[in-house]
Amino acid sequence: MSNAQSGLPPSGVTLKRAFEELVATLDGRGIRYVIIGGIAMIQHARVRTTDDIDALLTIPQIALPGFFEELQDRGFTIDVLRSIRDFRDAGLTTIRNGDVVVDLMRPILPIYAHVLDRAVSAEVFGIKVPVSSAEGLIVMKLVAMRPQDEADVQDLLFAYAAQLDLDFIRAELDTFMTADDPRRAKFESWVRRAQGS
Repeated sequence: MSNAQSGLPPSGVTLKRAFEELVATLDGRGIRYVIIGGIAMIQHARVRTTDDIDALLTIPQIALPGFFEELQDRGFTIDVLRSIRDFRDAGLTTIRNGDVVVDLMRPILPIYAHVLDRAVSAEVFGIKVPVSSAEGLIVMKLVAMRPQDEADVQDLLFAYAAQLDLDFIRAELDTFMTADDPRRAKFESWVRRAQGS
């Protein structure tokens, strides 16, 4: 695995502090979570800079006010009522800590719950945290399929080559893609290229 320190943008000190405060809150409250997005990518594949934090978490609705209020006390800019509503209804809320954007998602799709289940342990900014497995990242990025996601999927396939659980990835794709979905065709062509065939 790589090291998040080497992927820090110029605002790295701020990103590190925001990450530490977020993780301290999550761990202190016993919230089940997994780090996803750019920080997770740095742990698995090429080093690239990121200036935001993405986390997938499960938390009972009744615990949301205290969670967001503690984050507010730790320096995050949060409209608590809006964040509760967005997280509950849309499955995503965005908060800030200085210039650092933090996206918090709940697993509204079964595949996202599986990303939580398959989390691996990694050291990020000197803290042991659960990070999405390479397979989990690939599945989430195939859902979104923006240009950066396409590049990330290819990087993960080349970084892990034959080590990936492709059967798991394909089974997850079956739950939200039809056989003729163009994302599936792209994925299979990238797999063949990564395997040298």
